[in-house]
Amino acid sequence: MGSSASVPADKHIVIIGCGYGGKELALALIKLNANVTVVDAKEYFHHNVASVRAVVEEDYARKMFIPYAPTFGDHFRKGKVTGIDVTAKKVSLEGGDVISYDVLIIATGSTGPMKEWTLSREDAVKKYSHYSAEVNKSKSIVLIGGGAVGTEIAAEIGTDFPHKKVTLIHGGAQLVLPNAPSNFTCKVNCIVKQMNIHVILNELVENLADLPDGVHGSYQVKTNKGSTVDADLVIKATGLKVNTTAYANSLADHMNDSGTLRVNEFLQVDGCKDVFAIGDCTDASAAKLAYVAILQAQYLATNLPKQLNGLPMQPWSNDCIKYLIGLSMGRNRGVVCTVGGWMLPEFIIVYAKSRDMMLARFYSEMNQKIPESK
Repeated sequence: MGSSASVPADKHIVIIGCGYGGKELALALIKLNANVTVVDAKEYFHHNVASVRAVVEEDYARKMFIPYAPTFGDHFRKGKVTGIDVTAKKVSLEGGDVISYDVLIIATGSTGPMKEWTLSREDAVKKYSHYSAEVNKSKSIVLIGGGAVGTEIAAEIGTDFPHKKVTLIHGGAQLVLPNAPSNFTCKVNCIVKQMNIHVILNELVENLADLPDGVHGSYQVKTNKGSTVDADLVIKATGLKVNTTAYANSLADHMNDSGTLRVNEFLQVDGCKDVFAIGDCTDASAAKLAYVAILQAQYLATNLPKQLNGLPMQPWSNDCIKYLIGLSMGRNRGVVCTVGGWMLPEFIIVYAKSRDMMLARFYSEMNQKIPESK
């Protein structure tokens, strides 16, 4: 999406969070020569979509963490946001520094078992490398949580290690999405069955707190319906939570019970004219997907210049969300379904996602090269 208006040079735009949405918006605004500062507690872009591949491929984690500095230079500020003053238009950072803004965009995303780290790049790589090493030496693996991430990890293990016993335990009635079209669910189940992955549905793990995540050992996984599964590795994929750290105290009156920020049709935080939110931290869309955050970033890249020049903005529309989900199922398989319930040919998702987990795309966007394998 392009913009027909320029960004006034005297207006400072601050973006909190440089995940999929924040990165996309920052890159687009920099191309417009905007005065942009993007703030993130990490020093790198975590290509979280590719995390499932790093669980099985030893050297993959090095490629998943793309440093911000070479891409953003002086536009990037490493720091943890501790407060937002919407009246004074200031963002406070841990350590006492304050950044003033004319327009603020909150793009803090979500956190979860494989998405919560604010470690150095080196330590994050070590943590993922530990996962792959533990998977390698385990013979019986239980995945807890059969959403998109849990199902993708199970398929990655099933693809690379077909002789390992893999069990997927899910509290819902069907894998991935509770209300997905039957043709999508049928396709997922078919691939899982072909990989000899054992699936237990409608059961919750009772001793979840007693089971370490990603540590080789000897365990018994027990469910609320009496099932017991022996495992020498347990991987928890139990879902994501909205990352409210940056705004929970400052914008509590603008949050829903889930932690998402209430926004209007222009993605402005309710009652805050100069504060916008995109991605998982907003209630603008029920679809918490990376590509939805990217679409919202593209929308703002077009409409922020209009707002800053006193021109009318176009409202955000969920009609631009075309895909319900695109699921990688190992390197050579995948399932993609449109919002309308149409199944697309499998080669589309394999080419777009499964084969390289979109690494080439994101390195290209950040004008960097993929590290060579060791």
